[in-house]
Amino acid sequence: MKKICMILVLCLMTIGISGQDDVDPILLVDIKAKGLDADIPGIVGNNTYTAETLIVGKIEFDEASGLTLGRVEFHLTIYDVSGEKVYSMQGHHEGAPVLRLPFRPCPVRKVTWTDVWFVLGPGKVKTTDVVITEFEYRNQIITLPNTGGKFVPAKVAMMVSPLGKHTNPDGVWPGGGWAFAGIMTSPTTSFGGVTWLTKYVEY
Repeated sequence: MKKICMILVLCLMTIGISGQDDVDPILLVDIKAKGLDADIPGIVGNNTYTAETLIVGKIEFDEASGLTLGRVEFHLTIYDVSGEKVYSMQGHHEGAPVLRLPFRPCPVRKVTWTDVWFVLGPGKVKTTDVVITEFEYRNQIITLPNTGGKFVPAKVAMMVSPLGKHTNPDGVWPGGGWAFAGIMTSPTTSFGGVTWLTKYVEY
């Protein structure tokens, strides 16, 4: 009986080791999102503004630290009704720990996203030196951040939904996968750009 039990244990160990070999860990993710911003148009008075967002990100396993780190650069450009650029924000961080969240509630779109990469860390951001108040953003009226045209320290965040899946009955955002990059203006609020993925590759 003992011999049979030992054989079963060895078989299970072999299956477990074999299964680990079959599942390769994700060592690198290349991300790019570019297009019209999904959270803007914004309204100021009688004027409606549109925006374009560019996000370039990378998620990579760092052997030295044993951590998975994310890096991002982003650029948000806002245009008035005539197509003239009136505001821009650009920012980056060089590396921050990454979380892969199974669920991420979104009060703006009233859904719960599934399988979301989340990166938050110290970085820098620069905006156009212009004051724009009473800007409608995510159903709220805000004043756009102004750094005086210089890079300043900021908490920079990136979120990526590879497939745009959520738990509502429809199941998928109409545009598919998306990415957000911007700054955390408080523990619960942020400002930045969100648009659809044009590249998402796992290695």
